[in-house]
Amino acid sequence: MKYLLNAAAHGTQNLRLYNNLLNAYAVGGIFSLLFLFVLCFVCIHILKCAKIGFLHNKKPTEPPPPPKEDAKKAPTPPQEPIYYIVERKRMRAKPKYGEPKQIQFK
Repeated sequence: MKYLLNAAAHGTQNLRLYNNLLNAYAVGGIFSLLFLFVLCFVCIHILKCAKIGFLHNKKPTEPPPPPKEDAKKAPTPPQEPIYYIVERKRMRAKPKYGEPKQIQFK
């Protein structure tokens, strides 16, 4: 009888141990998912900032010098506006279908 009571006591201890292990694995999984989310979030923002910095450094820093204008040239009168004639796109004639052929199988 003592043996049965002792085995039952050990059984509950084993059950508690398994529950604690399951809880530990679940908590560890939650923390690992949270860590991966934060890691990916940080990496993506680092890559975005690096891309912005790379594109900023790629642009020329000095604007090109303006072309020199000769003072001897007379000012040109304003040009008249140019008008273009635009034709509409012609529509294709819609195909007309005849009577459907009948196929008889023997």
